[in-house]
Amino acid sequence: MTECRTCKSQRLYLFLELGDHPLANGFLRADQLAEPEARFPLDVHVCLDCGLIQVADQVPAEYFRHYVYIPSASDVMQEHFARLAEVIRDRLLGAPDALTIDIGCNDGLLLSFLQRDGARTLGIDPASNIAELARERGVEVVNEYFTPELARAVRAEHGPAAVVVTTNTFHHIGDLDPFTLGVAELLADDGVFVVEVPHALELVEQNEFDGVYHEHVSQHTVKSFVDHLRLFGLEVFDVERLDVHGGSMRVFARKSANGQEPGPVVREWLAEEDERGLFRAETYDRFRERVERNRDETLRILAELKQNGRRVAGYGASARGNTLLNYYDIGPDTLEYIVDRNPLKHGLFSPGMHIPVVGTERLEDDPPDDLLLVAWNFADEIMRQLDGFHRRGGRFILPIPEPRIA
Repeated sequence: MTECRTCKSQRLYLFLELGDHPLANGFLRADQLAEPEARFPLDVHVCLDCGLIQVADQVPAEYFRHYVYIPSASDVMQEHFARLAEVIRDRLLGAPDALTIDIGCNDGLLLSFLQRDGARTLGIDPASNIAELARERGVEVVNEYFTPELARAVRAEHGPAAVVVTTNTFHHIGDLDPFTLGVAELLADDGVFVVEVPHALELVEQNEFDGVYHEHVSQHTVKSFVDHLRLFGLEVFDVERLDVHGGSMRVFARKSANGQEPGPVVREWLAEEDERGLFRAETYDRFRERVERNRDETLRILAELKQNGRRVAGYGASARGNTLLNYYDIGPDTLEYIVDRNPLKHGLFSPGMHIPVVGTERLEDDPPDDLLLVAWNFADEIMRQLDGFHRRGGRFILPIPEPRIA
């Protein structure tokens, strides 16, 4: 890649080469296992001007027409979206008929909480199967990719939006310019754009290399938002720290009348990112070294468990987990199966490594001795749910931020 996709700088530094990977959510049916599986280079760059971590190769344009991730499968995400709905309702929605539009609304979880309070909502999502789940909740959904043209059509039909929100979607987008232009056209003059994404600082400091894959083409900093949104007449005026997904941020932006400088909260975030080295190449060299050490140590732990005759399975058939499994080369000879609560993945096989994905009942019917928490970012929730497994002697292997057995 030749320039940063947010600030347009050409100061890109290639710091992590993870090899060729399949699409992280490209789960396979049994009849597809013998077919050739497309793989793409997973080379990770950072912009040394704005700190945006980015992957050059992207998923095919129509990839998100069918999707298998849903937030409703997680208790943590249920609680998270309920709280976000409260923030939007109490802080951002003034008039009773104020419109909230969720781009990448998935199964409509966030908007369903808003609708319970009588708010006017609209979802936009390209995945037909997921949009249908949202409609079953009573959420109105436009089943299309978001573009400036769609933004103008939606505004003409529904009016301007008091709030445009997008959660864990902005870092999926390769060409951010038309997306952000559409947001600017959709917002009312006093409207607010709310974005939730993982924060690059946590990714680097907590060794979260698995947050990078061909759907997550970017990992953002506050500076990358400030620099990018400014190009479209938007200013970041507030940022909140979030615990979800291994460390995330909630960014608030609005239309800027005179290009004023960021306020004190935003300046604090910018200063922290600078002080912690997000714009220096040596920070990423040290990150790469830690990632390689973690891989070696995790593989040593798993090999020792197998040598001792312990059966090991995985928990969490997550997209980010597939980056870890493929980079570590962990297959069904190491993990007998992967447990997941999402029924859309049951009966399928993980991309690349072809580990079978099963429901949680397998832990009762055929329990392993140990579980590798592939979805380690939900470790607290998983370990709480599996307290019985733990009390019966089962153990958990956490690969990130440092490999350990709990």
